[in-house]
Formats: sequence, structure tokens, C-alpha cells
Amino acid sequence: MSKEPTDRAVSAPGRDDQELVRRLRAGDERAFEELVETYRERVYRVAWRVVRDDEVAEDVAQEAFIRVFRHVGRFQERSSLYTWIYRITVNIALNRLRRDRFRNMVPMGDLQWEDKSPHSDPSHAAMSGELAERVDAAVKALPDKQRAVFTLRFFEGLSHKEIAKVVGCSEGTSKANYFHAVRKLRKALGDLR
Repeated sequence: MSKEPTDRAVSAPGRDDQELVRRLRAGDERAFEELVETYRERVYRVAWRVVRDDEVAEDVAQEAFIRVFRHVGRFQERSSLYTWIYRITVNIALNRLRRDRFRNMVPMGDLQWEDKSPHSDPSHAAMSGELAERVDAAVKALPDKQRAVFTLRFFEGLSHKEIAKVVGCSEGTSKANYFHAVRKLRKALGDLR
């Protein structure tokens, strides 16, 4: 998988997702392949933005898809399939961060932006070298929940209502986490204004 995919997520649950869920529940392996094809980039991207490590993000994404397949019977369809998968992914990523806290100490300078089409995401096209490292380091320094909420809001474009479902908190808590994350990032990156 490529580092830092740049396509924005679109949350539009539809009949295709309902049919996919039905087929997954029936144990259809082709449905699992379609699920992975449909959500692979978005799941990897959100995992990467939380854990900030390529290998760990790939592990998180794989584990997320396996859990979706194993537990699709528990999916109650109160949210979109997309939101449910994101919630599973974020929970796995946050648990992995807690379990592997030492991975957070890896210097961000080792991370390279490999955006194959820089025009697809202006926020990354504008960042280069030292600036990208500083922004990455500042995001990485955020507490886990704030980083997850910031990632889902700023990079993925989810609403606070969607984030609340994904992270498993209230909408107000999502807004508060985002507010605190932005405040900390402004303080850390204040000299860039």
C-alpha cells in the first residue's frame, strides 16, 4: 500500500452496502474481497493517520477487515457500514498505540510523503521537508483520542456526529477533542504563521 493516500472519504451508505452486508453474513468470500477493494485505501489512511507508521497501519487495516468479516453478524445497521468499519479501525489503532507505546518514539523524519499526484490533496502538496516533519511531529504529539478526532475531522472530512460514532463518544466530546487538538497544534506550530 502506498503511504498517505490522498482521496477524501465519501460517506454515502447505500443499497450496495446493504447487499454487501447481506452477502458477508452469508459467508460469501467474494463479498469480502469487494469490501476490501471498496474500503482499503480509506481504512489504511485512517489507520496510518492515527498510528503514523506504515507497517503498523497495514496491520491495523488487515485486522480491521478480519474483524468486520468475523463480526458482521453484530453489525446492527444503525450507522453506515463505512462508519462501523472506521470505528473498528480507530479502536484497533488506539489499542495498538497503547500496547506499543514505544513506536510513538520513532522520529517522524523517517517518514516520507509519497503522494504520487500532489494536486489531489493541496494540504500535502503545500507541505515539504522540514514543514511536513514539524506538522507530523505536532500531530503525533497529540493525545491518542485528540489525534483520532483531529484526523477524522481535518484529514477525512467527517462531521462531529460521524466522528462520535466512530470513536464511541458524544458529539460534544468530539468537538471538545478537536478544539483542544487544534489549540495544541496552533501552539506547537505558532511560529509558522
